[in-house]
Amino acid sequence: MIGLWIKRGSLVAPLLLLGLALVQAGCGQTAPAIELAAVPELAGLTTQDAEAILLEAGLEMAVADEVFHDTVPAGSIVATMPAAGEEVEAGSTVELTLSKGPDVLPVPSLLGSPEADALATLQAQGLQAEVVRDYSESVPGGSVIAMNPAPDTPLKRGSTVTLTVSLGSAYVTCGTCGGGGEVTTTVTCPDCGGTGTCFT
Repeated sequence: MIGLWIKRGSLVAPLLLLGLALVQAGCGQTAPAIELAAVPELAGLTTQDAEAILLEAGLEMAVADEVFHDTVPAGSIVATMPAAGEEVEAGSTVELTLSKGPDVLPVPSLLGSPEADALATLQAQGLQAEVVRDYSESVPGGSVIAMNPAPDTPLKRGSTVTLTVSLGSAYVTCGTCGGGGEVTTTVTCPDCGGTGTCFT
């Protein structure tokens, strides 16, 4: 059928024949093979060590993310994308997720702070609070006497800090004897029969 379109003395015939020859030659060729490389195991390594290993494997490196991690030291690799063992095209980029270390922070010093302020500070830092109360002869009622853990202790976010809040002085002036001594309200005053124990 192709011959029907060829005119004698025309340039169409040689050009058409050349095109057919090129098509036939191309059909016999295969596409070049893609070179693959396996992603090496990099978990726990530093970026410096990982870069050397990836270069040797014919791969590139990029830091994609940083996350808190309880066991992997800060700056070391937590995971890769693609994962270790997967085969990728040579020259591909392997994305690294690095550790920021444990999610800890120092406990703020709240000694002497009013209870409401202390609770607000702990909440803002992602810490929980438990409040207990006790008498104090030096810290006014409603303020923090003690903390557990102590201030500046490294503590994981979400942990609980126990605050001891002052109830004020444990002693009151004996109303019966007109102030002959300061007394508690738990035992009878021996001097005047008032309620409490003399505190002089």
